[in-house]
Amino acid sequence: MKRNLKFWTRFTWETAGVDLAIAALISLFAVFGAEGVNLKLFVTVAPYFLCIATIFGMMMINSGAHSIYVPLLLSMGETRRNVFLGFRYYQALLITVATAACAIIWLAVPGEVSSVGLRSLPTLICILMITASYGSIVGTIFVKWKWAGTVMIILLCGGLGGLVGFLGMAASMETLFSTALSMVSHLKELPHWMILTAFVSVGLDLLFQWLILRRQEVRL
Repeated sequence: MKRNLKFWTRFTWETAGVDLAIAALISLFAVFGAEGVNLKLFVTVAPYFLCIATIFGMMMINSGAHSIYVPLLLSMGETRRNVFLGFRYYQALLITVATAACAIIWLAVPGEVSSVGLRSLPTLICILMITASYGSIVGTIFVKWKWAGTVMIILLCGGLGGLVGFLGMAASMETLFSTALSMVSHLKELPHWMILTAFVSVGLDLLFQWLILRRQEVRL
């Protein structure tokens, strides 16, 4: 179990590095697409870029983990139970790191967006739980039915491309700021249906992964 936790901890930091790279890419498109850069506004909006990057990163990397790393760990002698628990530990740790980083930035740079951001943290956590579960389910589907998983991944990449294109078209940093503020203001309230969706998504993910994991072949 110790080796398993060590592997997933390292995998979490590697995934966090990928998320930071995606967030930096989105930030570059936003900055170069704007006609002026207000550093304080940019810093307060940047945590949302990190959340978006974490969402896409978890959905993409979770998919790959099921097809590459889970079989690898099983072939190295790890039990299915340990792999199952280790993957859940990785998801929880990554969500914790992402939301903690956002909270630290918003606390360090107070402002209107930061205030809204801090109040929207519970909603963001639910969104991250839902997307992490979605990515895990896509991964298990990819292992069992590669064509279906491939279609889902293509749709995901298309969504990321559309988002980057939208940010690149921002007329100014103030436009980006006002757009972000109007969008995230809806996240201040955590609706009951989102809480329910988060827990149902996690439950389905747990059930689906365990059923697939029990039948997964060990390749030496």
